[in-house]
Amino acid sequence: MLGISRVNRDDLIEVREIRTGGKRVVVQLYRNAGGSVAARFLLGEADMPIIDADSVEEALATAADALEGALLARAASGR
Repeated sequence: MLGISRVNRDDLIEVREIRTGGKRVVVQLYRNAGGSVAARFLLGEADMPIIDADSVEEALATAADALEGALLARAASGR
């Protein structure tokens, strides 16, 4: 069985906001052990995607794209 590590609050490097589709989402950025960056954000009560990227900028851009896609999908489904 693979070991799953938890996010270590000591590895938090930055907190940013993404605004898209009239929503504001707080993104927490963590430095991973290998040097990459994990972007964590809350979409709904139980939706907390984690995006792994090489840099803060790449993590934020990918998180913004994912957020925009999720909001469009929810709007199309009437949620």
